Amino acid sequence: MPPHTAAGMPRTVFLLMLVVACAHFNRVSISVAGTERIISHYGISPERMGLVYSAYLAIYTLAMLPGGLLIDRFGARLALIVLGFGSTVFVAMTGGVGLVFDEAANVWLGLLVARSLLGLATAPLHPGAAHVVYEQAPSASKSTANGLVNAAACAGIAGTYLVMGKLIDLFDWPTAFLISSGTTLVIALAWMKGTESSRVATTLAASPTPWTLAGLRSVLRHRSMICITLSYAAYGYFQYMFFYWITYYFETIRHEEMSVSRWYSTVITLAMGAGMISGGWLTDHVPRRFSPWARRAFVPVVGMFASGAVFELGVLEKSPQLTLLAFAVSAALLGTCEAPFWTTAVELGGSSGGTAAGMMNTGGNAGGTLSPYLTPLLSSFFAQVYGADVGWRLGLAVAGAIVALGGVLWWGVEPGHGSGFDVAKAGVKNGDKSQ
Repeated sequence: MPPHTAAGMPRTVFLLMLVVACAHFNRVSISVAGTERIISHYGISPERMGLVYSAYLAIYTLAMLPGGLLIDRFGARLALIVLGFGSTVFVAMTGGVGLVFDEAANVWLGLLVARSLLGLATAPLHPGAAHVVYEQAPSASKSTANGLVNAAACAGIAGTYLVMGKLIDLFDWPTAFLISSGTTLVIALAWMKGTESSRVATTLAASPTPWTLAGLRSVLRHRSMICITLSYAAYGYFQYMFFYWITYYFETIRHEEMSVSRWYSTVITLAMGAGMISGGWLTDHVPRRFSPWARRAFVPVVGMFASGAVFELGVLEKSPQLTLLAFAVSAALLGTCEAPFWTTAVELGGSSGGTAAGMMNTGGNAGGTLSPYLTPLLSSFFAQVYGADVGWRLGLAVAGAIVALGGVLWWGVEPGHGSGFDVAKAGVKNGDKSQ
């Protein structure tokens, strides 16, 4: 067993939390720079800036399944090392765009390229993280560990609004990205050094069972994987709406001061992170007398329905403080769903756990990719009829309805009895032995 902390979790899990927090800081920092500098300074429209946000997500999504295959082939440790050093380069490139170009068209195109490459480098993040948790965390605490790791993502995002905002205030946005790049390098080196012991490196290396085309086809075709992927797509659409447009909504549509909008976004994101830890713990402690389906599906089904309902109440509320409260509760309820998604996907995948997690996250980021672009597009469409305030309320309300529908799809997921349904072995067992 790997070395454990006093809290009972392997030290590797806490190193992983640093990697995940940093990656999500780098992911969302562009929206802070966009809201506070780039959109206004260069005259780039929110819709075109939304394309920059979505470019990262589109490439990240397209690379997700190949990233999962690479994890199964070469191991999670190496995949996350490559991620760290690649992110260092492309975050620096993002800042370089602002140092080299002045014209809006060149800045927009440069950001589109830099963020697309960052999306490519970051693709193995969550499948790799889920694989690390599956291999390193105690059996009875895997969902709790996944909750901690995903809460670290929220901590990284929450820190973005205040930390990146302050860096932009002090140094302007290009230098802020260069500072972020240096921090990313330090964390990449910490992950590489902290996981180099033979015991840890061996468990996070490639599986001794080579992946096959049969295993890949089984992952792609299995009903449970299809349902959990579509459900995670609905989850991703709603979650990314929070990450990319809530600050803009409070600041520009609800006319809150910049400092207030930063704090509102931070509170909402931290609430989501707290929900992730709670949801992981709850999933691990669903009574054993419940069916295998209920032990995995109870938390995400209830969480997605309740999150969507509370969010709709917040959209209707006129008071910004009550809207904040409703959005924070909605985000916390949404967060409870994260850990069971990842635990279930890796269990379903078995020896193709990286591929299965990659497929699910492909769905999540397909929904997430649409959200940064469609949210302002729908809001603008409704605003032409009802005005900007109501238009944005309706655009956000669409996301709340989508996440509630995602809860329905869990009725098609059939988790195993703790050891997981190995779709790769199932494909071979069914007679498909192609390599």
